[in-house]
Amino acid sequence: TQAFVVSVRCIQETGVHGDSLNILMKAIARPKKGPNSPNLVEIPIPKATPNHVIIKVLAAPINPSDEYFAKAHPMHGETPYEPYVCGFEGAGVIVEVGEGVPASMKGKKVTTWPAVESIAEKIGMWSQYARVHYEACVLLGDTDNCEEYCGLFVNPLTLLGFLEVADKMKLKAFVHTAAASSLGKSLIKVAVTRGIEVICVIRNPDQAKILHELGAHYILNLTDPNFIQQLKEVTTKLDARLAFDAIAGEFTQVIIKGMPANSIVYTYGLLAGADTNLDSVKDEMLKENKQNKWFLVMKEPIMTDKETKKKALEFIGEDIKKGGHFFKMTIKKKYKLEQFKEALEEYKKGATEGKSCLLYKSDAADDTPCVDLGG
Repeated sequence: TQAFVVSVRCIQETGVHGDSLNILMKAIARPKKGPNSPNLVEIPIPKATPNHVIIKVLAAPINPSDEYFAKAHPMHGETPYEPYVCGFEGAGVIVEVGEGVPASMKGKKVTTWPAVESIAEKIGMWSQYARVHYEACVLLGDTDNCEEYCGLFVNPLTLLGFLEVADKMKLKAFVHTAAASSLGKSLIKVAVTRGIEVICVIRNPDQAKILHELGAHYILNLTDPNFIQQLKEVTTKLDARLAFDAIAGEFTQVIIKGMPANSIVYTYGLLAGADTNLDSVKDEMLKENKQNKWFLVMKEPIMTDKETKKKALEFIGEDIKKGGHFFKMTIKKKYKLEQFKEALEEYKKGATEGKSCLLYKSDAADDTPCVDLGG
């Protein structure tokens, strides 16, 4: 897994203690309504409210969902207030704890996804300091590198959500596009342990060897002239009536053409840079009962069902303890926070190629906060 990263230095190195109205920090925020691009702003360093902690951000990935939200894509809607600090996940050090939070958490390294618990009081991770509900934090070891564990929620919970859907449909195989992405590779590793076949769709033949080594048995190349027929044969053979598509645009209808009757194709990304176009398959979808739906992890049982979410977070926590076999990340490139627009442009290049990117900050010697982009 590779990533792109952004690092930043505090305007005033005075910490989060004291009057938050007089101490400012830098953050990437978006206005209440869109479509608007996010901006670099200066806002007060937050104080810890009840059940919340203040995290000095050391690493914060940029996922497709981050980009859509930052640019106010309609599927995310309005923000509850403005300026709204972006960044769905990240890692850092807890520097202040609010009432109701175990005092022992102060000074601990954590990885977190603010959206897991609270919305109204959270300050996102694309900032120098974030405010997060303490139950949305997973403890890291003192020697763990925040770079490697800054993206342990959006991708992991999304792929665990995929497996939850497959389980409810009683399927042992499903299709996944952009299969060589960070999420795609982790998905294969987890699916193998559960006896699930992931039918991998790629666009670069060089990626096939890597996916085979991870345990994938069915790898189809989108550029092959017989791709649709190959997909039909494999999905029929494995009764794979489920697909998760990260590309969208014109590509979704290609996948639908290769799926058996009574299938569901979930769209969860827009790597093509455009919403799904189903014009050429509308009649086929109606005749063969094929459906296309959005997969938004925040609205899926993996997040809305308390017990399901608890089990997923426990699984992620166990992976950390075992060294991050499924979800540990590797960072490719770093950017300063002020360079976030350049970082987003680099991210989009990766997205076009089917690769995810993120903003991130390493555990620098001076412990300077930062934000990252990669995947």
